[in-house]
Amino acid sequence: MDPLPVPVIRYGDLRSMVKEIFQGSGSENAEADLVAEYLVRANLCGVDSHGVIRVPDYVQMVEAGTLKPNVQPKVVSERGATARLDAGFGYGQVSGKFAMELAIRKAKEYGTGTVVVFNGNHVGRVADYPALAASEDMIGVMMVKAYGELVAPWGGRKGLLATSPISFAIPTGTHGQIVGDFATSASAEGKVRVRQARGEKVPTGWLLDSQGKPTVEPDDLYNGGSLLTFGQWKGYALNLLMEATGGALSGAGVLDAFTGLNGVFAQAVDISFFSEVGEFKSRMDTMVEKILRSPPADGVKEVLIPGDPEAREMEKRKVNGIPVEERTWARLVDVARKYGVDVPRVG
Repeated sequence: MDPLPVPVIRYGDLRSMVKEIFQGSGSENAEADLVAEYLVRANLCGVDSHGVIRVPDYVQMVEAGTLKPNVQPKVVSERGATARLDAGFGYGQVSGKFAMELAIRKAKEYGTGTVVVFNGNHVGRVADYPALAASEDMIGVMMVKAYGELVAPWGGRKGLLATSPISFAIPTGTHGQIVGDFATSASAEGKVRVRQARGEKVPTGWLLDSQGKPTVEPDDLYNGGSLLTFGQWKGYALNLLMEATGGALSGAGVLDAFTGLNGVFAQAVDISFFSEVGEFKSRMDTMVEKILRSPPADGVKEVLIPGDPEAREMEKRKVNGIPVEERTWARLVDVARKYGVDVPRVG
């Protein structure tokens, strides 16, 4: 099957359209603006798996009552540098930002802040939240226990775990932020969904079919198949850390006893409590510069730092527009028309 055509939409047009869709489905202005910004920013960075492909699903959840607009997280317990939040099944972008900002405030007082969240919905691109800490001269970490039994434990053939991602952001002096963001599975589920929407196959090593056999067909995941963990035992071990922090510790639960779509562990570390900030950033710059000067392997153009590919893609898409899969665009248009939202022109 040939890949399907890809419409291209300007960032501002897509953001406005998505915001109006969320307003139409019940969100107040500030919430609609925040969720639209986070989703479209994911597309802007090239992380299409966590962008506007999610909009129709979010709207369906609102209509079903499993996602509740205009709900603010509640602090249910708090002591020292820690807190536990009930997200109330509101938008994950709202509770994720609230959690990291609370962790940052605590880190300013105690040197570190740790906040866990239960009853949470899908938080989107996880890297957005640790980046908030890095912009405050802190190291930010977010670990997410995700929903679903899509990932086979290493050595298994049946989906039992979730894709559960981890992300971190570290400030430097002159090289921006070092940003890591990855699922503990071989791929985020959303990336399989994007390949499916584009009519493309997935790389070898991502999926097993319902019989436990390797497959490159995206449809197989949604017909009883499963994702593999990344790095064999390594991704599997990290996946269990997500179950412990975002799941068991937060109270969201683990495996099939889990409630909500995302259980969250958010942490901020104030660098100034451990090192003079300028000295820390200087050390990080020295490290980055040495890495960037290292000779690339055969077939590799240059050595990059985590976060560089997304930053470059963002600049490119700001100028050239954001490509959206034809199937995803068709679903977005259907939702927009349902709520009387104008559909922008596409390239």
